[in-house]
Amino acid sequence: MWLRCDFGSVAEPERRSWAPLLAVCAGYFMVILDVTIINVAVPVIGRELSASLTGIQWITDGYTLVFAGFLLTGGALGDRLGNRRVFCSGVAVFTVSSAACALAPSAPFLVAARLVEGLGAALIVPGSLALLQQSYPARAARSRAFGLWGYMAGIAACAGPLLGGLLVSTVGWRWVFLVNLPVGAACLALTPRHVARSPRRATRALDWPAQCAVVAAVALLTAALTGGTATVMGAAPPAYSGAASALFNTTRQIGSATGVALGGSLLATATDYSTGLRTSMAIGALAYLAAAGLAWLCVPGKPAPRPDIA
Repeated sequence: MWLRCDFGSVAEPERRSWAPLLAVCAGYFMVILDVTIINVAVPVIGRELSASLTGIQWITDGYTLVFAGFLLTGGALGDRLGNRRVFCSGVAVFTVSSAACALAPSAPFLVAARLVEGLGAALIVPGSLALLQQSYPARAARSRAFGLWGYMAGIAACAGPLLGGLLVSTVGWRWVFLVNLPVGAACLALTPRHVARSPRRATRALDWPAQCAVVAAVALLTAALTGGTATVMGAAPPAYSGAASALFNTTRQIGSATGVALGGSLLATATDYSTGLRTSMAIGALAYLAAAGLAWLCVPGKPAPRPDIA
């Protein structure tokens, strides 16, 4: 008698194993790990590659900019070309660019590799959820899969600084990127074998002007949020820097949660998807304009340089 461990209820007519969940979460784990693991290695990287302050900022933030900017494009490509194909392409791009980061001879080369790495991440994340939805059609099994997918993000975010510190202090900063190679290879080996092929809708045209506008908007917003950290901390008195940091990060978390909840509610209650999406985007634009107005009024500008007095 053969025994098989399935994911989901045994009473379900279609049983699903853990293999698709493991394959998909491996790719997602790499993406989130790379957001936080680099922070510990930045001082060593800057010193060994003689990177300027701007170069160091691009090493950390360039990945996030491209990642956030191309997320919607990655999802749109997955719907048209097949989510499994786009997901595996993203894992391949991410793995190869991680190797390029590890072998970077200079700071500009590392920045370019990090940008490509962000593009690979943008192809991985949308397809990961779509593949889980495809692999686990039963509602209970799908809910557990989505829950574990979310837990993976928390584990990766917490493990990043610890793993990064361990690698930098023992084998060097290049292993911060080399650690992605075995995970990516395992993901590429498991996904084609255990995840079913996704349907393709190649006849659906891709609205390239809209995609370019979304990429530009998201990238600019991400850049504004990234630069907002320095602005807030620079405006806060040194004696209250800890409280300012806590308030800033708490506000970001509350804003993110509110945006997700409000956007989901508008999409669910609107007469059609397009109306809900347009309403959500309009409210988001008004919120950002209000934030920009408050920043203009409340954040002091840089003082003009004083001319030298002879």
